Amino acid sequence: MTIFPDFTALLISGIVVLLALVLKSWFFEPLARAVEERENRYGRSRTELQEKQGRLATAQTRLETALAETRKAGYDEMDRVRREAGASAEKLLEEARGRARKILDEGKASLERDTAAAEADLSTTADELAGDLTARLLRRAS
Repeated sequence: MTIFPDFTALLISGIVVLLALVLKSWFFEPLARAVEERENRYGRSRTELQEKQGRLATAQTRLETALAETRKAGYDEMDRVRREAGASAEKLLEEARGRARKILDEGKASLERDTAAAEADLSTTADELAGDLTARLLRRAS
């Protein structure tokens, strides 16, 4: 009996090695590159996100600062306008008081003139009435 070497084991071993080489070059290496590229993109995206978050925080801080300054300027302007309006109202009120005093003084002067005229008229009328009464009394007595 002669034993022929069994080449099937060798053939299977060769097929396995060939399959491993083919799978390595056509499947595992592209898969590893894709995973690595995905990790790189994720890292870049993460870095980009952090940079954008930093810029956003800076912009938000600037916005809040500008908003606070604008509010302060607005409140200052409102206070200035309020003070000016108060001063203007006070001035108008003082002018109105002055006009009212003038009208009151003119009214008092007119009333005093009218009173003096009425007293003079009353005095004259009283003298005339007294004269008439005296004349009547003297006529009756005679």
